[in-house]
Amino acid sequence: LGHIERCRVLLHLVDGTGEHAGKDYKTVRAELDAYGGGLTDKPEIVALSKIDAMTPEAIKEQAARLKRACKKTPLLRSAHSRKGVPEALRALADLAGKASEGKPKRSRSAAPAWQP
Repeated sequence: LGHIERCRVLLHLVDGTGEHAGKDYKTVRAELDAYGGGLTDKPEIVALSKIDAMTPEAIKEQAARLKRACKKTPLLRSAHSRKGVPEALRALADLAGKASEGKPKRSRSAAPAWQP
């Protein structure tokens, strides 16, 4: 998880084909909290994934469970069909831009020297 600490935005993909999307979300959030490093304070995009493998009724039920757990409307996406992928990328770009506002930009020449 060390590389996650440097991230400005988290994309949380919750498997829609699992038993309970809301419980799965809460499990991962608890793990992030236990890990520390301020991960639970980072801006987050939540998406219900694998919707191509689900019925419309299951999508509706799992999306509602996930919304209750994360307190926001999740994106619906499928890597297989690419449905919702452009929306997720757009949301990431928007949120990453907002997260980096006000932070000083590092130039390549200001990179720290390599150390063993």
